Amino acid sequence: MISIASGPEQPCSRCGSKLVKAEWDERVNKREVQVLWRCRNCNDEFVTVVASEDERTPETAVTGPFFTSLVIE
Repeated sequence: MISIASGPEQPCSRCGSKLVKAEWDERVNKREVQVLWRCRNCNDEFVTVVASEDERTPETAVTGPFFTSLVIE
């Protein structure tokens, strides 16, 4: 598997095909997101690192209001 520091819409690093699909993404730190791509032509996998200015929303900010309303005392 190859790691490439670049943006989205990457051609396959092995065959050059543009038929690639993002399998998953993961925030590495505040500024970087890694994306795993899989080529539909040759099934090769490669990772790109994308710079991001957006910070991830904390899970408690998303789940807190929802789950606290379900608590019965």
